[in-house]
Amino acid sequence: MKMISSSSSLRMKMMSSILLLLILSSCLCAATFVVNVTQSNYQAEEKQNITLEWTFTTKTQGTWKNLFIYCSLLRPDKERVLYRVHNGVEIPESQDDQFSGRIQSNKDVLREGRIRLHVSRLRTEDSGLYQCGVRTEDGVNYAECRLKVFVPVKVVGHDPIHAKVGDDVILPCHLEPPFDVNKLAIEWRFKSQIIHVQRSRAKDNEASDQEYINRTSMFPDEFKKGNISSN
Repeated sequence: MKMISSSSSLRMKMMSSILLLLILSSCLCAATFVVNVTQSNYQAEEKQNITLEWTFTTKTQGTWKNLFIYCSLLRPDKERVLYRVHNGVEIPESQDDQFSGRIQSNKDVLREGRIRLHVSRLRTEDSGLYQCGVRTEDGVNYAECRLKVFVPVKVVGHDPIHAKVGDDVILPCHLEPPFDVNKLAIEWRFKSQIIHVQRSRAKDNEASDQEYINRTSMFPDEFKKGNISSN
């Protein structure tokens, strides 16, 4: 009975060692498979084009029949898929309507371990956190990057205003599209002179030219509408 028990115990130890070796090998494989982003933050204007890029660990002897890629925009209401590859084959029907006709992938660089997605005609709703997960025979991993799409703001003035010496005038000026400027610093200049500086709805007299102290004002109640006219 002792011999049987010892043999059984030896087999159990061997099985445990093999299992531990398999677990360690699996962990090592997962640790060596990495997905990275070439840029963690992107900024672009609305209607511009941009290229999002990820890289992943690859081996020359690998095959793409086990390649899975899933790239999406993570939004609170709904995850929006922009690119998917299943068993090495692109699945365009998985793409969310938001990106329809606006995503172009560079298939030639996939074998180099690079995912390049060209996003055209950017919209403000394209802003957010993008996640791309990759799985191959070497492992599985993912990486994230953030995109901010902004609308360019234009400062719009008006035609010349005619006035007599001693008159009070309003110098009209606004932003297009309208933009809340309450948290911004606004500066009016006449040639090299700073005639008015507005910070947090209050005039900064120390930053303004002394010649214009108590002679200029703005309209804080209109700041939410992007009105930065001066009086």
